[in-house]
Amino acid sequence: STDGSVDLSSGINAEYGGPLMVVLTLIAVMLAGMKATGQTVQEGTLMGTAIGTCFGYWIGASCFFFALAYFCDTKITPVEVLSLCGYGLFGTLLCMGLSTLLISQATNIFFYVTWAVLGVSSAFRMGSVFLERTAVRKQGLTIALLVATIHLLFILYLKFVYHKTYEAASKLPINKAIG
Repeated sequence: STDGSVDLSSGINAEYGGPLMVVLTLIAVMLAGMKATGQTVQEGTLMGTAIGTCFGYWIGASCFFFALAYFCDTKITPVEVLSLCGYGLFGTLLCMGLSTLLISQATNIFFYVTWAVLGVSSAFRMGSVFLERTAVRKQGLTIALLVATIHLLFILYLKFVYHKTYEAASKLPINKAIG
């Protein structure tokens, strides 16, 4: 609004059950995608890496987003940020699930389409909540763009870097000495 007041009508469902189910399902999709590409489980590291990556993003990004919100005087609680970030991963889940499990690895066009539609829409929703809950529009736009960009980059990380990181880690000399 023009008088500097903050609109709190965005209706965030501040709870943990739904986001937790989204994160756990994303872990399962990532594991299924890695199994489909021929990765093998060695002493549980595949599952541990997927759990660490998904929960690490959910909790770490939520903490970072809340810190940004705090410094930009955004009217949002930590529980709302965790919930918003967790539900925002639903677009990531659909994007990764559809592009990894339904389409072969030969083409990335379908991934980019799902990223552009599903990933951008969830990132836009997350950013718009921060924008409308920040009194100073310039700060609101800054935090909205940062939140959306980080969320979209996480999807790209999962698709293109996560698998390669795991492959490189499994070839480290310390892992060969243990196995």
